[in-house]
Amino acid sequence: MSTRPNILWLMTDEQRADSLGYTGAPWARTPHLDQLAQRGMCFAQAYTPSPVCVPARACLLTGRAASSIGVLNNHHVLALDDPQFLTWRMAAAGYQVATFGKQHYACRRRAFDLEGGQVLGERVGYYEYQVSVDPREAGVVRYDGGKSPWLLAGRYPGSAEDTPEMTNVRAALEWLRGRDPSRPFLLRVSFNAPHTPVVTPAPFDTLITPEAIDLPLDGPEMAYASATQRDYLCDYAGSHRLTPAQIRRARQCYYGQVAFVDHAFGQLLQAMGEMGALENTIIAYVSDHGCHLGDHGFFQKQSFWEASVRVPFFLAGPGIAQGVVETPVSIGSLLPTLLELAGVESPTGVQYPSLAAAYRGKKLEPAPVFSEVDYGLWSYRSGERCVMVRQGQWKLFLYHDPCDPDKCAGREDAVLFDLESDPDERHNLARHPAYAETVRTLVEAIDAWDRKRPIVPARINPTHVGRR
Repeated sequence: MSTRPNILWLMTDEQRADSLGYTGAPWARTPHLDQLAQRGMCFAQAYTPSPVCVPARACLLTGRAASSIGVLNNHHVLALDDPQFLTWRMAAAGYQVATFGKQHYACRRRAFDLEGGQVLGERVGYYEYQVSVDPREAGVVRYDGGKSPWLLAGRYPGSAEDTPEMTNVRAALEWLRGRDPSRPFLLRVSFNAPHTPVVTPAPFDTLITPEAIDLPLDGPEMAYASATQRDYLCDYAGSHRLTPAQIRRARQCYYGQVAFVDHAFGQLLQAMGEMGALENTIIAYVSDHGCHLGDHGFFQKQSFWEASVRVPFFLAGPGIAQGVVETPVSIGSLLPTLLELAGVESPTGVQYPSLAAAYRGKKLEPAPVFSEVDYGLWSYRSGERCVMVRQGQWKLFLYHDPCDPDKCAGREDAVLFDLESDPDERHNLARHPAYAETVRTLVEAIDAWDRKRPIVPARINPTHVGRR
């Protein structure tokens, strides 16, 4: 019998940090995940390596930054002929490695020995229901008028047990029952939820009162912080195309969908406990990125506002100290951390540090945290890398290739927030001469980060052009 810990990796897509009750959100209904988080170590300021699916997931699996693997948006593919997925290290160490649900990391080679489960199923597509639904009875909110007709809200056309999420739970449990009990496992259960289409099964779609969700209803009257927000993000999915009632219904379904995610993972954990599969098991929880729900003027992701770039991230289990870490970190550190906790050596080239010291109760040293994206999905500034750095109280993001630090302050595309005095990110300080030195210091941090690692040109997958 192996003494190495089992690892259960729970993952969601497009989940905001304020959607779980343990973060203090009074509208959240997530008792199972809250209890799990409170038993372990939570990172209150955890940032995605990229605020879109494919780059974020590829970074997680390789332990490398998006520009280092040439994947900066959803129509890029891993340009490496032999990517060193960190899951392979677990398999080489004797782990049984499987994942069920959403994969979406754009590579011709698999990161897991077994990849199964469902993403959306047959009843719902990204833009439309695939079965007959009464829109009024289901409380449907469609996004019409933009580049993509998103299905932002509605009731799932079936029971909770019929959903892809519960299908993935059942598939994971079946795999666990058939595994070799003499070897440890790395099992990921990866939901598409609460990513659009946000079609929430009853009774979760009406579980939360819309008026209880305290987020601003930002429309076109707000002062946009950057040209990209005005010209691209709000054009793509601006909240100005929706009524206040539609926005509230979309939020109700979103947070209700997270409540359903909590229910589904609760069912998984209960069943695993009953079969003894939680003994000596480390449980990790993370989402690839967050999303906007009308706050800052738009829906969806791709931004470096906290709603999109900050995500829930915690570990619990044997050897994990209890507590909350306020030091900003990247979720790219997840697998390097799990490797160290499992006693497995990381390969060379890993760029995100292990956080295992924090789980042993030691203080993390503050360091800059980075995120990056290419907005070229719809030919908007295609090939230009927009980069975020979070350092201390400051967050800066701007187009960076190339960038002269002396010319960055005052640029229309530069955004600087003081998260200590302005946690809601309403005041862009980048154009104020008084903060020119702060901008310069943060740009130099990005430059130093770039010098430490290779930058790989992106390679486009033509089958993904125009898809998110």
